[in-house]
Amino acid sequence: QEVMNNLPDDKQALVIIGRVYNTGDPALNLSMVEKLINQDVLPIPLDYLPLGSEHILNDYPQMYWPNGQKILAGARIVARDKKLHAIYMGNFRCGPDSFLAHFVHEEMAGKPYLELEIDEHSADAGMITRYEAFLDSLRGSQLVEKRKQKYFTPGVQRSTPLADRTLYFPYMSDAAYAIAAASRSCGMNAEVLPMQNEVDLELGRKNTSARECFPMVCTTGNFLKKLYDPETDPKKASFFMPDHNGPCRFGQYNKLQRVIFDKLGFEDAEIISPSNDTAYADISGGQGTKFRFTAWKGFVAVDLLRKMKQERKPYELIPGATNRVYKEALEAVVRSLENGAKDLEDVLHQSAINFDGIALSNGIRKPVIVVVGEIFMRDNPFCSGFMVDRLEKFGAETFMAPFSEWLSYSTYRYTRDSLWKRDYKGVLKSKIQEFSQNISGGKLHKAVHGYIDKDKNISIREMLNHCGDYIHKHYDGDPALNLGSSARLAQENISGIANILPFTCMPGTVVAAVSHKFKKDHNELPYVNIAYDGQEDASIDLRLQAFMYQAKEYSARHGHDKPENWHLAKLANKKVRV
Repeated sequence: QEVMNNLPDDKQALVIIGRVYNTGDPALNLSMVEKLINQDVLPIPLDYLPLGSEHILNDYPQMYWPNGQKILAGARIVARDKKLHAIYMGNFRCGPDSFLAHFVHEEMAGKPYLELEIDEHSADAGMITRYEAFLDSLRGSQLVEKRKQKYFTPGVQRSTPLADRTLYFPYMSDAAYAIAAASRSCGMNAEVLPMQNEVDLELGRKNTSARECFPMVCTTGNFLKKLYDPETDPKKASFFMPDHNGPCRFGQYNKLQRVIFDKLGFEDAEIISPSNDTAYADISGGQGTKFRFTAWKGFVAVDLLRKMKQERKPYELIPGATNRVYKEALEAVVRSLENGAKDLEDVLHQSAINFDGIALSNGIRKPVIVVVGEIFMRDNPFCSGFMVDRLEKFGAETFMAPFSEWLSYSTYRYTRDSLWKRDYKGVLKSKIQEFSQNISGGKLHKAVHGYIDKDKNISIREMLNHCGDYIHKHYDGDPALNLGSSARLAQENISGIANILPFTCMPGTVVAAVSHKFKKDHNELPYVNIAYDGQEDASIDLRLQAFMYQAKEYSARHGHDKPENWHLAKLANKKVRV
């Protein structure tokens, strides 16, 4: 403050906003401070500002990145102070920056600032040119009338939709139909938006920087397409995008989407953001227990249908037969959920019988490929580039981890976090929740006993017990589940792993970074990482073809093509549910 009070009117002061390990390291920031001093500029470190005086969490709840809180507080202070301007320094592919850059832009409210994205290819000369150009633009901006722009912040969002609105769920997988049906069973008007397509993707890209997570871009486009529909009244529309407590960027989706809605004039459209801590039960407005367990049963049921479908489709004699049975079964499950899931076990058992009636080829089993990765990408056909279909086209039988594992994981974290906080009431509630999930889930699995490969049913605790060689089990999010389930399933006669991740995804990059070690540790098990952002690339098919060639060789070499316990080869010995 003393420096600022004595700063001459003709002296330019620039606050260096960013993470201190970047802004304070001359090697990483290409001697930024020295270059600015040579330009007769006073560089001010971010931490020199009174950041604690800004109550950032009031406008950005769930800003769980401490550096993000500092960056936004600094931007707000700079925007207010006539003597200050800013350089915002980030890195190429920095996940948090892909969201923070939007929020910083809003906080600056039209005040000029320089945003730098530095990587190992950045050059000294280019940086000097950018500093000079920015300083020239500042001198020019002082000659014109200042017009403060309106800026937008996400604020606090509702977790329960208003009664007179329709709650729209983005298509994430067919599990979306289950959660919408569970919502309707609790009296809510709920619908699932159609699966994303190129139109959604174009809308999403137009209103984002495309540096964000691919699922964020896709769901944003999904929502905007609905809002731009002339028949949609924003005052009657609510959109489901839950909260999350990090470190993944997922928890920032609804924040940025709120800003985008407001900037486009859709202030009346709601974004409903139930908490991950309650497994989204607060969406139901007082019917949390009913909603949660109806949704849970729906997720398990849809997972089982998908499993029966994926086990049979590669061997069907009549093309399309498996998809037809699956579609009918899904519709029956949705009807059951809407009515409280009272007959769900019977519906599942009948569906299993229908799957069993599909004419299949016999003989050599195809290589079993486990599809892992970021849950939205993995489960959403469009957002994965139709990865399962591609693998099947190249000769694979696929297995995908159940969508319901995320709810199981939320319950596990509820127990763990309650223990850490010494919240014994929370421990008790979470244990009751876990017990109820296990009982109800077990009954649904029993309904299809003998019709699926039960050896690939991996519990959350098994996953976390097997991930330790690659990542700590308390790293919250996909990586621990991804690597733990992969390590456990590697013991079950699989012939390859395909890891799907959004381009620039932080957790996905962590998994990809240790995949080579994973492959070596598991007898050179074929493993492929596919980073996808919606851009079609011929090299993806080439990589998958090479991967499948390796998987077929691996399968034949280890005898996986003729397993003794292949349940589909024992159609005559199916067990009837008691």
